Amino acid sequence: MKFTVECVGKAGGRIGKISNLRGQPDMIHETPLFLVTTLGGSAPHLTQDNLHLVVQKERPICVPAQHFCDHSKTLTAFKKGVAHFAALKSHSVCVSVQDPSKATPSGYNEKRGISLWTYSGRQVLSAERYLTLVEAMQPDWYESLNDADTDKESSKKRITKSIAISSSLLDQCIEGHKNSSELQKAVLFAPLLGGHSELDRRRWAKEVAERLSGGIEGFSLLGIHTNGLTAENIEPEVASCLARSSLDPLPPKYPRQSFGAWNPLTVLSLIEVGIDMFDSSFPFLVTERRGALTFASSLDSTHSNNTVNQESFKHQDKKFKSDEKNSTGAEDDKKTKDNKENCLEEEGAITSPFEICLKEESNFELMEPLLEGCACYSCKNFTRSYIHHLVKVNEMLAPVLLMIHNLHHWNTFFESIRSAIKEDKLDELKTAVEASIKGL
Repeated sequence: MKFTVECVGKAGGRIGKISNLRGQPDMIHETPLFLVTTLGGSAPHLTQDNLHLVVQKERPICVPAQHFCDHSKTLTAFKKGVAHFAALKSHSVCVSVQDPSKATPSGYNEKRGISLWTYSGRQVLSAERYLTLVEAMQPDWYESLNDADTDKESSKKRITKSIAISSSLLDQCIEGHKNSSELQKAVLFAPLLGGHSELDRRRWAKEVAERLSGGIEGFSLLGIHTNGLTAENIEPEVASCLARSSLDPLPPKYPRQSFGAWNPLTVLSLIEVGIDMFDSSFPFLVTERRGALTFASSLDSTHSNNTVNQESFKHQDKKFKSDEKNSTGAEDDKKTKDNKENCLEEEGAITSPFEICLKEESNFELMEPLLEGCACYSCKNFTRSYIHHLVKVNEMLAPVLLMIHNLHHWNTFFESIRSAIKEDKLDELKTAVEASIKGL
């Protein structure tokens, strides 16, 4: 991988170019960029053909290691890597340790390895076993194995333990990367950790800087949330401040990524401080709760001041389920950890001000698209009333149409971000997003 910074906007953010990827030696990707989140190697709810209706067929994908640690031997015998295995051979691949769209259970990491929650249960991966899996997956770049089990509630002791375990794992990954001709075809990203402690983040970043000569060629901002819905509620100012603490001690020439279900305003704040790559966890989780993104995705879009009636904005007063986890008590204990973050409520949907909820009865007679002016396949061919019907009867087509719309909207948003940085209008785009979620 080769990364070059083309320009830095006056209002923040930077335009970069990624080239010379292992699986795409002739392809150039412009950043800021989002990677397509995958589950088991496939884009959620979408076939390959449907995916390519929304994004280009060379778009990088994020493949969590936890989805394939049961299949290391199979991938090794297959010999062509996870992209070919999943019939997405035209896409470049980034391997993350955990699934950014699914909440990671806390308190299970050990000195001997990191806990991954697979379809067959919990598995503890050592650095050696993880690198063997990465070799079989043949990615273009991958995260070092790490303990990112920290959030705003983490104690000083937990943060210290996270850094200590990750430091040992990073050294092992650097050594294993050097000694493997297969891994040297990919790029190693170091984790930027420290929980919500700016001091610990700066201290860890300095330790990472001392290891740059060992083969590290990128950084992954982690440890601010524990994946799933936990990323949505983090204030943009908090996320950008913690990101700045991690990035300031490091040279700016390396690519930086931050996966998770960041909301659009937090994405913009992270881009302002220099994050280059994200993923599509947020539009996926919006689809899972049967929502459709409606925030202003560009400065010149006809729906920047979307004419949604006030009934559609009732969800602004609703709480995320993760906000109520301490008050539900025994009821939460009855639900499995795997599904707790992504489950849907029967009446009041878990939602955000960036979307409309297709479960609401107000959509029953609305013969209009999900979003006026949207050019996606779903908005061109189907009405909110029809998609509301599909949602109410649990028809499989409902999440397909919503995912097409949400991924298209997310793609348009990132295209607008790149244009805004080039034109020094990133602050104007941020203002437009803020205005749209207030229904102005």
